[in-house]
Amino acid sequence: MKSYKTSYFMLLFVLSLVATVGVTSISGVAFAKKIASLSGDQVVPPVSTNATGHATFKHPNSSTMNYKLNITGIIHPNGIRIHMGKMGSNGEVIVDLMKQAKEQMTNVGMIITGSFTASDLIGPMQGKSILDLVSSMKSGDTYVSVDTEKHHTGEIRGQIELANSPSLNVTNSIEIGNQTNMT
Repeated sequence: MKSYKTSYFMLLFVLSLVATVGVTSISGVAFAKKIASLSGDQVVPPVSTNATGHATFKHPNSSTMNYKLNITGIIHPNGIRIHMGKMGSNGEVIVDLMKQAKEQMTNVGMIITGSFTASDLIGPMQGKSILDLVSSMKSGDTYVSVDTEKHHTGEIRGQIELANSPSLNVTNSIEIGNQTNMT
């Protein structure tokens, strides 16, 4: 009888572990990291510049989006914004990333970090949720643009995609879970 109870509890433990891992994996997909590689040739029309950038977006929960941009070749941006728009077309601003940004100067440019919520969404995303924005990011309908004094409509730009998207020229993995630290 004792071995029956031990087997029963072992079975319950294994089933609960499998259920927990399954739920974590399924829910983790919603929190996958989004990235964009920024360059002048992605601006519409293309811009000749040596500036480049890399943006990372993560949402640790359904109401907040964290971001980090590493920009080289630009030290005084006029604006950094997320726009609605497919690759090759311009679109309306939906988030002003400079509104809540923390800037850190580097030897070759700057690092910008911050976060925003649904109340910061504007234009066609106004009144929508962070998860609506995430859906647009997953569909390739958003891009990030860095504007300068010389290039008011963008000196560098990058389409936002899932971190492991085959169309990106960078290698990153999807991060699963409610992570708030930026890499």
